[in-house]
Amino acid sequence: MNAYPDSVAEKIAYVEARLKVLEYRVRRIGRPAGNRLIERLEALKVEDRALRRNFTEAQGKSDPERLARLEALIHHIEREELSVEHEAAFLADSPPSMVTTAAETGARVASVLAKGLHKALHGHHPFGTSIFVNHTHDNLVRYHGLREEPEESADGSGS
Repeated sequence: MNAYPDSVAEKIAYVEARLKVLEYRVRRIGRPAGNRLIERLEALKVEDRALRRNFTEAQGKSDPERLARLEALIHHIEREELSVEHEAAFLADSPPSMVTTAAETGARVASVLAKGLHKALHGHHPFGTSIFVNHTHDNLVRYHGLREEPEESADGSGS
């Protein structure tokens, strides 16, 4: 039998669900902007595990003091989640950092150069292709003129 009201279990489930959503939002911000938020999120996960552990230990016992401590821990985690969520929203709305901008620009330039090189070379690799890689025997015969030499028999007659 559960000694605590279902509302405590529901609150714990709600806290866990919000942590997962918050983790997704913080991870989308990325580094280095989200480093501090990631640290705070990890601390929240530790507190969430402690909350779940305390709740499972309290199952079957009727202890109003323990219930009050669980409620206090739930409220602390909820306040911290709101704070992290507020900062994550602020950072998500802020302009990208110079590192991010430089990386995205570099990737775009490399993509444009690769497309230009591909177009200039008409789809051929600048160093040619190997005749031994990714070819079947029929392709080698058709494209490179590979001819099969008749196998010599043991007496040297050829057939």
